Amino acid sequence: MKREEYIDIICKKFCTFFKGGKEELTCGTYRFLAERFTPKELEHLISDLNRDPVYSCDDEVMKFICAACDFAVDGCDFRERGDAPPCGGYTIVEGLITKQKLAW
Repeated sequence: MKREEYIDIICKKFCTFFKGGKEELTCGTYRFLAERFTPKELEHLISDLNRDPVYSCDDEVMKFICAACDFAVDGCDFRERGDAPPCGGYTIVEGLITKQKLAW
């Protein structure tokens, strides 16, 4: 189940797919970020991130996070069709890697 603090930081700020009322559903990048950072740490880390992904480390994000995401099997328009934006957590993870604030 999602926690309100993380919903505010990850989903509401970065995810174009976010709709309230589905707090039991979590994407792989949400789980990845919530397991590694407190809400306060995450808020600080994302303060200067661009909200538009550039896909600079897509292979790594796919390998380490998306491959194990529940939505990757059925429901990830970004991975299935390629014409939809990624989830908000993807944008955060990519931004943190690009800014060298996160390493595998």
